[in-house]
Amino acid sequence: MLRLGGRCGSINPNGQYKNAPFKIPMLHNWIVVVSGTKLLDEVRMAPEDQLSAIEGANDFFKTAFTMGHQVANEPYHLGIIKTQLTRKLPTLCPTIEDEVSITLSEMLSSQDNEWKAVVALQAIQEVISRTMNRIFVGLPLCRNPDWLKLGNQHAIDSIISGAKMDLFPRFMWPLVAIFLTSTENHVEQAVEFLGSTIRERQKLADFARGGEAVDIPDDFLQWLIENGTEDAEKDITRRILFMVLVSIQTLMSAVYNLAAHPEYLVPLREEVDAVVRQGGLTKAAIDKMYKIDSFLKESYRFVGVSSLVMIRRVLKDFTFSDGRIVPRGCYIAAPSYAVHHDEEVYEKPDVFDPFRFARLRSDDDDMKQQIVSLGSTFLPFGHGNHACPGRFAAAVVQKMILAHIVSLYDLKLDENTPTSGKRVEFGIFVGLDPTATVLFKKRSST
Repeated sequence: MLRLGGRCGSINPNGQYKNAPFKIPMLHNWIVVVSGTKLLDEVRMAPEDQLSAIEGANDFFKTAFTMGHQVANEPYHLGIIKTQLTRKLPTLCPTIEDEVSITLSEMLSSQDNEWKAVVALQAIQEVISRTMNRIFVGLPLCRNPDWLKLGNQHAIDSIISGAKMDLFPRFMWPLVAIFLTSTENHVEQAVEFLGSTIRERQKLADFARGGEAVDIPDDFLQWLIENGTEDAEKDITRRILFMVLVSIQTLMSAVYNLAAHPEYLVPLREEVDAVVRQGGLTKAAIDKMYKIDSFLKESYRFVGVSSLVMIRRVLKDFTFSDGRIVPRGCYIAAPSYAVHHDEEVYEKPDVFDPFRFARLRSDDDDMKQQIVSLGSTFLPFGHGNHACPGRFAAAVVQKMILAHIVSLYDLKLDENTPTSGKRVEFGIFVGLDPTATVLFKKRSST
């Protein structure tokens, strides 16, 4: 039996640690990094009371301090995501399409149909933020610039303050959080936007329970009121702010890749136009956009969103099948970039191949290659029972945005901008240069 201990050697780029655990030091702890289907399946199947995904996420993102202890310790909102949100996506699609269409038109319109330069990350975050808030809180708040600014600022501050807290030992987190986080201030500001709406919604829910016929909104805020365990305005507002935080996805890599490779506009556009002609932009139609799905999935694979995924906190000593033991208190995680660029898994992994996953579909019923499918070789959403429950909604929104862009706009990079894009990192988060610009122009009539 070999216990993981001692010093951690450097990560060998030639694959010294492939399919074997290795560890890297944190300031006050260790992360044991594992790859390969066998080891990842052992982590995936471990019980929550031994390898905790909830505790791992709470520790890495300091959820108790950036969102509140109730959000961290009583995550009932996850059940609402899995049931209400995912189940209602087909009926939400017209709402999603409406917000995507309006937001893109406002952001990308230009005089005389000239090329318009936009900061890619800023533009994409705007449309995603408005669309997700349409799902969360509905009209008109989802279009209120002050509300959107508050939500985005809270998300940024939470990520930065969580990273700063890592500079201190765990026992000091409650103290330093007082000085490093802006949570309570953000919640107070958010209640000013949501408080009266929450009170009105609670009255409607009471009327409905009493048998009265009332017009009840169908959004996440209402689902929290009807299915949650909290009644206080501040507590419900915290849950909404948490949803805003976790919904900050980025389509930037996909949009950047499309601008860098405009030759793929035609096949993507042909697919979208053909599918939409059959019945509009419904959930069923989006599910048939195999090339759009593949383009998005390959962008996630090629660039990534996080260097470590499947983060688990070890609550009890964990023994791998080869006898290695990870002591209680450590963390276990998977190296997504290494997995996604493994030449034994992907042919030419360092080449952007947008239709890689579309070609792998054996027939129209092959669901294994779609972006929301889980496995040990594609990890942006995690793997196993604790994979991101909001991935279905995220995929629908992102594919809707990409479908609108390819259908209605031409895009390209500035001639001085590199096609590969500059990769940047902040902690475990990765992405493309947030200042990069993309040129858009309304699609010419054909």
